[in-house]
Amino acid sequence: MGISMNRKVLTGTDLKVSDICLGTAEYGTKISEADSWKQMDCFLEAGGNFIDTARIYADWIPGERGRSEHTIGKFLKASGKRQEVIISTKGVHSDLVTGKARVNPECICEDLEKSLEALQTDYIDQYFLHRDDIKVPAEELLGTLEEARKAGKIRWYGCSNWTLERLKEADRIAEREGMSGFVCNQLMWSLADINRGGISDTSLVMMDQGTYSYHTQTKKSVMAFTSIAKGYLTKKAEGREITPSLAAQYENPVNDRILELVREAELPISEFAFAYFFFQLFPAVPIASFHTVEQLEIGIKSSELNVPEGLINDIKRLKKHSI
Repeated sequence: MGISMNRKVLTGTDLKVSDICLGTAEYGTKISEADSWKQMDCFLEAGGNFIDTARIYADWIPGERGRSEHTIGKFLKASGKRQEVIISTKGVHSDLVTGKARVNPECICEDLEKSLEALQTDYIDQYFLHRDDIKVPAEELLGTLEEARKAGKIRWYGCSNWTLERLKEADRIAEREGMSGFVCNQLMWSLADINRGGISDTSLVMMDQGTYSYHTQTKKSVMAFTSIAKGYLTKKAEGREITPSLAAQYENPVNDRILELVREAELPISEFAFAYFFFQLFPAVPIASFHTVEQLEIGIKSSELNVPEGLINDIKRLKKHSI
């Protein structure tokens, strides 16, 4: 391909990660094991090294549990490329059947052990709490993660879908107790402005003005899920069909204007949707899932996109709901 992704260091860590993190939620299910392996090979060959998964991924489809993690583990074992990959995975998601919260020390330990086994590794580079439970003291959760870190099972840890209030609380505790604390925040964020009322899962936390300001101040790293807004802007630009569900989440005048600005800059929206994250005031990495290797190659090309000065700030000023 002739393109090699740039890399950045996540604040407060020794993790030097690629511009894009490869999302794997459908590995081993909608994306076959063979096609998953092809994607990972292509990603690594282009200089990618950051792969994100979760204990819960693909469990919404009947069959073997943890198929995403198992697929990645088999690939890393067969290829011998474990040392080339920075693995991010998440645990303690709510029970998919009962909805019962599982954010507690016992479930952290249980899910972590299952992830290590599935990924066929002795350690996880970056481990996330997939959800939060405000009834559980943050100090208990941090203490459990810190113990796992000292035991060598995880190198660093972070949070996903934690409110800004709880994130700040956890940071204060970590500083007071001398813990490494959450080095990264994984939340919903994209170039497209999000209509909050269109998001049915109320447990998801989105980037907003307050959270963006906090990350700008602290330089804490961010990983963005749903980073290309499920392809909304690309579909809109190409005149393709947009489902009612997708329209409810992203159809608004702000996104119409964002598309106009990108067209005026003569940039391909499919690549700029990734590049938007490369020009933030703190380390920001989009997590992107691809159905085909061809889509993956488009994402990789975004690393060499020349973005006009001022375009990012123009877009930030436009966005009202999610910076």
